[in-house]
Amino acid sequence: MKGTYILLLKLEKSVSLKHGKKTSHLKPGYYTYVGSAMGGFSKRIPRYFLGPQKKHWHIDYLLDHAKIAGLIMFHGKRLEEKIAGVLSSYFEGIEGFGASDLGVKSCLFCVDPFELFSLLGGFRENRDTRRPQKHRGKQDQGG
Repeated sequence: MKGTYILLLKLEKSVSLKHGKKTSHLKPGYYTYVGSAMGGFSKRIPRYFLGPQKKHWHIDYLLDHAKIAGLIMFHGKRLEEKIAGVLSSYFEGIEGFGASDLGVKSCLFCVDPFELFSLLGGFRENRDTRRPQKHRGKQDQGG
């Protein structure tokens, strides 16, 4: 399956990160990276969790310093540029990061995760999404 994905990343310490000809100074906090996997999610996504054997993309270098805190996948079309364009209206982008082949300035954004999930579909803190469990055994008859 192919499509577009969003990685939510947590950076615990400041880092100076070289990507291409630029160097970005990232402060601790949450970041989101928008990417595409037109060769398939099964090829692209595992490299982020397992670590790439060879660094190729800007995100590979950031993942040496950040932890993955979440992942959202959109199967089908390549929506990377469109999603990055929307996120740029709400969050500060790290100019030039991951966007060298696109018409946007960045694919990496400093985010508030609650605002991000609210924007993407109504995430609410402390919401219990579990269904109530029905008791399936015999009731204690007491005695």
